[in-house]
Amino acid sequence: MSDPRCPDYTVVVPVEVMFRDIDAMGHLNNAVYLSYLEWARTKYWLGLQKSTDFWKIGFVVARAEIDYLSPAQICETLLIGIRTEEIGRKSFTFGYRVVAVGEGDGVRPVAQARTVQVLFDWNSRRSVPIDTDLRARIEEFEGRQISRPPRR
Repeated sequence: MSDPRCPDYTVVVPVEVMFRDIDAMGHLNNAVYLSYLEWARTKYWLGLQKSTDFWKIGFVVARAEIDYLSPAQICETLLIGIRTEEIGRKSFTFGYRVVAVGEGDGVRPVAQARTVQVLFDWNSRRSVPIDTDLRARIEEFEGRQISRPPRR
């Protein structure tokens, strides 16, 4: 699931830019990046949970930010690296790196992004605290301890 072309990212997902994803300027539409990030999040969470029961995906995305570094073109292969950067009381932050890959080991940075997920109980429709079991499973999946965000 990892890839040396996205070092330090726990899960790396390949995506090919298709015709439907480009805009009138001929490059990847800015809104499509969110769909690509969603796919990386899905692959990460499925790897962590070892289940395709989507009711067990107990979080909602509360924030997304993307820095666009260079345009992606049709038929380019992108790698989307994802890792957990912070785990708070009720939320956790994913960091992403998007690179275009070419011949050999060469990569071109395309975007970097962050999303904040809030743990969510679908039955009560409320946010819930992250328990120690989930924190431990995320840290084991990541292979490292995850910091807590600074208190505000």
